[in-house]
Amino acid sequence: MSYLLALVAEPGDNSTSAQLATEAQRVAIRNNVDVVTLAELDTLPTYSAAIDTEDGRPLIANQLRRSTIEADGVLLFAAEGDSVPPLAASVIAWLANPEPAPTIGGKPVAVITVGPGEVINQDMADRLRKAGADVVADGVSITGSWSDPDTLNRLGDTVVAVASAG
Repeated sequence: MSYLLALVAEPGDNSTSAQLATEAQRVAIRNNVDVVTLAELDTLPTYSAAIDTEDGRPLIANQLRRSTIEADGVLLFAAEGDSVPPLAASVIAWLANPEPAPTIGGKPVAVITVGPGEVINQDMADRLRKAGADVVADGVSITGSWSDPDTLNRLGDTVVAVASAG
C-alpha cells in the first residue's frame, strides 16, 4: 500500500482544503492508498534561514520534513485566490531548502486547490519543481460538489497518479 502525505496549506481544521483532504483520504482507501494529513501545519512559521538552524528550527518544520521524506508522495491542498496563500508558500519554502537533508527532491507531488482558476495552482507547482519535486499533477482545481462523481473521479485519479509515481 502506498503512503501519501496530505499537506493542508489553509488554516483551520474545517477549512475547505481540510475537508477536501478528508475526502481524498476516503477516495484513496478505495484505491488501496493510505493518505495521512500532517496535523498542526497551520502553526508553521514563515520560512526564514535565520530560524532554519539546528537550535532554532520549530518542531513542526522538523515534522514536515521528516513526514515528507517518509512518504511515497505528497498531496498539497490550498485555497485558490489571487496569489499563493502564505501558508502554502511557507510549506514549499521549508520543503525546498535541502539542508539538513533533501526533502522534496524527486518526490511525486500533486497540487490541488479548492476554487476556480489554476494560475495560483500552477505557480505552486512551478515552485515545487524548482525545489526538485516531481510534480505529477498540477492544475487540479476542485470547484464542484465533493459528492459529484466527476469530482470524486478527478480526485481519485490524482491520488492514484501520485501513488503510482512513488
